[in-house]
Formats: sequence, C-alpha cells, structure tokens
Amino acid sequence: MIMKYFIPFVFTALLIIGCSTPLTPPINEYTILPSEHLQKEKAPLSPHTLSIASSKTLPSLSSKSLYYLREGGESGAYLYSRWSDTPAVLIQRSLTASLQEKGVFTSLLPQTSAVHANWVLESELSAFYHRFPKNSKSEGVIDITYRLVDTSTKRSMGSKRFVITVAAPTDNATGGVNALTLATEELCTQVTTWITTLAQEHP
Repeated sequence: MIMKYFIPFVFTALLIIGCSTPLTPPINEYTILPSEHLQKEKAPLSPHTLSIASSKTLPSLSSKSLYYLREGGESGAYLYSRWSDTPAVLIQRSLTASLQEKGVFTSLLPQTSAVHANWVLESELSAFYHRFPKNSKSEGVIDITYRLVDTSTKRSMGSKRFVITVAAPTDNATGGVNALTLATEELCTQVTTWITTLAQEHP
C-alpha cells in the first residue's frame, strides 16, 4: 500500500524539479576595458580641446549583440553572449581613455558639454564582427573611418580609414571577444598616433 502512493509522489517531485531547472544557459556579458599601457606626456601636445562625437553605424551594430560574419555574407548573433554596451560606445570609451592617457589635448569634452570644443572627431563604424574567412582561422575585425573637424571653419583637417584584424584563439564567442578586445586596443593606439600627428601639424 505504501509503494502505491510512493511512486506517484516521486514522479511528481521529479517533474517539479525538472520544471524549475533552467532550460537555457545563462547569457554571458562581455566588456572592453580601456588600456593602461600608454605613457602620459608631461604637458598637452596641443592647446586645443577635442570632443569625440558618437559614431554613425550600421543598424546591426547599434545593439549589444555579439555578431559573427561568415564567408558569403552570412551573419548572425551569438545567442548566449553579448556586449555590456554597443560596439561604438566601447570603442569611444577606450579611445577617450587612450587620448587622456597620452595627454594629447588640453581637455577632452563630452558632447553634452556647454563648452565649445575646438575640434570634433567624427566616425563611421562599418564592421565590428567575429569573422570566419573561408579556409582560414577566424578573426576579430573592425572597420571604422575617422574625420577630424575644425569647429570654427567646419572643415575637415584629415580623415583616415582603419581596418584592424586580429586572429581569434578559438572559433566561438569567447574567441571572438578576445580578438575584438585586442583589435580595439590596437585601433585606439593607431588612432591616437594619427590624431597626435594632426595636432602637431596644426598647433
């Protein structure tokens, strides 16, 4: 008689436990921290102030999704991995830290500042993907074009396209994050060098 009621009880308990167990894995969220490897100059290289404008970007890059791109144009987002912020914001944050650490300008002003910046750095982000080339290892790729504008004359002081690729250690989301993190660091180094050169050419 005891077994008669015990078996349904065990079945019901297992059913409840099974229903309470998550059926999908948790979402991993990744961020890109600014590099701290640059050595700050003793004095600003330029007497001007700079404001970094928000990047214009593709609709697919305006979210926090971590995208992959395969040969032939096939693209998609990893289901259980995402960025802590949009790629454009992650890049802007890292570049701001790089310019501050290098001490290129007297001041870096936010877009919301009431102070009028001498120069504005505009950009267009075209790619920020974990790419899978055919017959090759996967890689993190960033494609972005910057333009430095003099706010008083509304003229471009220079523009340059940066295409950065870094090999991914693994062909999964974690590998893509690792490659894109290193690519962002390299991008900020190159852009800082380029802006420094322009600042020295326009004292």
